[in-house]
Amino acid sequence: MSDVPPQRVIIPGDVTASLSADLREPGGVDGLLPDDDPGAYGGTGAKLLRNHLPAAVLERLTAWRRDPEPWLTVGNLPRPRDFVPTPRDGFADENALTVPNLVHLGLLRLLGVTPVAYRWENEGRLMRNVAPRPGSAGALTSWGSTAPLDWHTDDSVLDHHDGAGPADAIPHYLSFYGMRNEERVPTDLLDVDTVLAGLPRWTHDDLRRPEFAVSAPESYAPADGDRPAREAVPLLWTLPDGHDAVRYGPGRITGRTTRAVRALTRFEQRLGELEGESVLVGAGDFHIFDNRRVLHRRVPFQPAAQETARWLRRCYARARQD
Repeated sequence: MSDVPPQRVIIPGDVTASLSADLREPGGVDGLLPDDDPGAYGGTGAKLLRNHLPAAVLERLTAWRRDPEPWLTVGNLPRPRDFVPTPRDGFADENALTVPNLVHLGLLRLLGVTPVAYRWENEGRLMRNVAPRPGSAGALTSWGSTAPLDWHTDDSVLDHHDGAGPADAIPHYLSFYGMRNEERVPTDLLDVDTVLAGLPRWTHDDLRRPEFAVSAPESYAPADGDRPAREAVPLLWTLPDGHDAVRYGPGRITGRTTRAVRALTRFEQRLGELEGESVLVGAGDFHIFDNRRVLHRRVPFQPAAQETARWLRRCYARARQD
């Protein structure tokens, strides 16, 4: 029996080698960066992946596309041929990252989701470099390292409604490509169904009431200084497919009524009782999870030397509306 978890797919080594060779001479994206034309990267990457990945792997991706699980990891993917140092200031030379970008955006295309960026975060770029940044060790952002990032969902201040536009909606998915993780820092995941299973029914009902206020995370730095906030929203709601969805960030959610405060307190107590599941995103790994059905956290860690410190590439994505 295989020891590989059902949420993890491993690419055979010979496939990785042949795919790597073609990714280094891709055509279709010459002179382009991901933010210039993410569609070109997604289309070219998806074509090359289809040409090389085994039928069983493609079928696994198609199955996820039809009925997405809360999270999925694809391991042993191609990496850059040449060493690229972990960025110091949060941004990297995208010209050196063509292979990761083709893999990352190509897999998003195969999974049927669309990359999305936000103007008030990461300078509006698609790719966020999750890496320690000198001077930001204690920051409660993906550039920090010494402070814990407790259970949360990303961009909980944004609009949760189905019809919200891409630039205003809570991201449906977080996706990552692992450049390196020699420190072996895990990402802990906790699905909302597990949280709700241990809560009384009155809590479910009160969390669904539009009686909460949400503030923006520390990572938001809009050029105009206008940090979004939201009043009168629920913490819990139901997605079109029937799954429960949640928005949450410690210190960023406030109950506006007595019952909302009571429900939020019980919800946070429940979070404190749970460990979730640890997922290690290492070099050459692609990982995706549903930001509405899964809370995540990261423990404090001591980064390796700057050039070789933990480095993941993150891209938000949303389910296609067609």
